[in-house]
Amino acid sequence: MKFFNKQALAFAVVGALASGNALAAANISTANTVYAKEIAMPAVLTVPVSWNLGYNFNDNELRYACVKLVGATPVAATVTPTIGNAANGPMSVGSVNVNGNVAFFTLTSGDLTGPSADYTVNLAALQFNVPNQTTTVTATVGLYDNPAAAGSCDTSNPQLIPGTGDTEKLISFKPSFAFEIDPNKATASVENSTTSFAGFKNPVTGVSANADEARLAYAELVQINVGNLRADGNPISLADIFPTTAALTVEGDFSDWATDAQFDGVSGTVATTEDSAEWTVDPTALGADFFVYADSTSENEIPAGSYTASLTVTPNAGYDLGAGDEEEVVLVPSVDESLNATDNSVDDNSAIAGQIVQDGVRLQAPLTQVPSGWISRMVITNTGNKDRTFFLTVYGEDGNTITQGNLTGYTVKAKSTKVIDDLNTVLQGFTGAPRAAIVATVAGPEKEIKGLYQIVNTTSMSLSNYVMVNQDTGSH
Repeated sequence: MKFFNKQALAFAVVGALASGNALAAANISTANTVYAKEIAMPAVLTVPVSWNLGYNFNDNELRYACVKLVGATPVAATVTPTIGNAANGPMSVGSVNVNGNVAFFTLTSGDLTGPSADYTVNLAALQFNVPNQTTTVTATVGLYDNPAAAGSCDTSNPQLIPGTGDTEKLISFKPSFAFEIDPNKATASVENSTTSFAGFKNPVTGVSANADEARLAYAELVQINVGNLRADGNPISLADIFPTTAALTVEGDFSDWATDAQFDGVSGTVATTEDSAEWTVDPTALGADFFVYADSTSENEIPAGSYTASLTVTPNAGYDLGAGDEEEVVLVPSVDESLNATDNSVDDNSAIAGQIVQDGVRLQAPLTQVPSGWISRMVITNTGNKDRTFFLTVYGEDGNTITQGNLTGYTVKAKSTKVIDDLNTVLQGFTGAPRAAIVATVAGPEKEIKGLYQIVNTTSMSLSNYVMVNQDTGSH
């Protein structure tokens, strides 16, 4: 069949007819194939490239097709074009010539029964070397009347058959995994029995089981951009990037209060310095649901502090996580506070793996004296709307044994003041000088609780006041 080329007609008559051209222009349909950002560079990528002809061949017609890469040079042996979608008769591919970054070849039609503009040229596994991930690689395709024009594959060449040229970006890179963490704020409670701050407050189902347990963080290492490809053009998985062994480390205070530190039900190895816990984990199986817990079944005070996390891992050969091909790297998770809706937001932005705070406030009178002829008082003020309990702790000088009493059982009512009129009821006897430091630990927030120490001469009635200091923050 002789199929008259409508494209030629369009250029032979007025421009109005050209605007109504019925042919589909050539289009690279496999543009912007996405590869894994973790592929080590430089790399030889296998990229499928396909485009439609955009031209209706006559019977037994020969044209010269080309593909030109910018930003990369094709591996000649992989330029093996085939014809697809050939519903209206045969189309044969001649020998392929590769010259630098251009490959060109002949296309010859057989006896056609209909249009060929939608026939496709397919390079199923074109390979080229990419020096780095910032390289932009584009492909240009076209049909020409002679081999010299096809050998340059320049779409500005007037010998390009109209409607057969296209240029598209071929590749891009996206990350294939996300390592994220949602830190939890756990509160060591002043009201814990029998030792203040030796247990956690208000355990929440799914967050902690009891007052001896606090979850520090929820984290996940999951695959994202699931359509990403390996260098060979096949879909990537976490197992391609990661080995099955890595070290998960949580840094923070794991001293005597922390009787156990668990990740996913497994106890970690606590450093001899008690400032970190470490687990051996499989990064390909961490998934979207793992936790780090800290247990305190001791009666030691749980200190306030912040925790950080990292994953030390050596990627598989051919992959780079920031330090080079198959080089060990320390991955720090990014914080996403939305991962778990049941936990508490941290106050410290550096506490990416959790934070422990202490409720209440500890007000210190560093020099409390009860000499003869003087009266010492302590005043605790509560401006809040809730009654607050408090207790006293005495700290004496080395070698001075102090007889103590009336340390517990105090309450300062809401919007009121509690006065301990005579601290002789607390500091009842000394083997040394009659002086000590007293700390009032109040089960209330700092902004509502203040304290004052006062000493009065019972003869002259002269007095001295000292605003008690918050020993945790240094504020008064």
